[in-house]
Amino acid sequence: MGALLLPVGNKPPQHESGHWYTRDGLPAYQQRTQKGGLRATDLRDARKKGLVPSVTTVLGVIAKQALEKWKREQCVYAALTLTRQDDETDAQFFARIEADAGAQAKAAAEEGTRIHDACESLFRGLPVPEQYRPHAEAVMAKVHEMFPGITDWTAEASFAHESGYGGKVDLHSPSTGIVIDYKGKDGDFTDGKKLAYDQHLQLGGYSQGLILPRAPGANIFFSRTHPGLVASHVWKESDIAAGIRTFNSALQLWKDLKDFDPAWKAQQAVV
Repeated sequence: MGALLLPVGNKPPQHESGHWYTRDGLPAYQQRTQKGGLRATDLRDARKKGLVPSVTTVLGVIAKQALEKWKREQCVYAALTLTRQDDETDAQFFARIEADAGAQAKAAAEEGTRIHDACESLFRGLPVPEQYRPHAEAVMAKVHEMFPGITDWTAEASFAHESGYGGKVDLHSPSTGIVIDYKGKDGDFTDGKKLAYDQHLQLGGYSQGLILPRAPGANIFFSRTHPGLVASHVWKESDIAAGIRTFNSALQLWKDLKDFDPAWKAQQAVV
């Protein structure tokens, strides 16, 4: 048995650092507390319940230079806009700067999640909030422009793979093996910043996890601030193959660092 695939909704909160799935491919992003509330699933829960980490969680062991640069920029912007309070220590001011930068990043991630949801709704033929219709329609148009003639696009399918990881995929074509992931950006893409750098690692993890035929993959970058503006990058089949190799190396590193191997065969061998 390889991957268990389920087309489901309910996207993970994009600002959370760890996403988890059951071996049936069901999202397990939160756990019920003793007081009846909800909290984010953590590694301790995964050990107890045999959950598997997401592709993005696994790839967290690899430094992402573009993301780290963006985080530093948010801190700089926060420092430039905040006024130091009377009698505020350096440590207190630094903490307030980090909190403000974190709030900006969280807001951006939440807006990106809403646009993702609009794209999913459009591909499923469901109502789309008017505010996000330009974003979703531009994404759909770009998909059809890049890969004309494909009619079996599947939105937001979640899976678990026997090697010990899972995920949820923005869009894929089961017949061709093409996987597409959306990324949200601010601005109009004219600042000269590189859009595509290491996203083929994520696409490779998805392709392997869904047990798809080898095929190209793509990222579509939508602007959070300029509705209807998108850019794209198509990764060659060889890029996706390289991404799979690197992802598997990251998966093994993640298991070693966490001292936790949720692979099904590894679990069965212990029992």
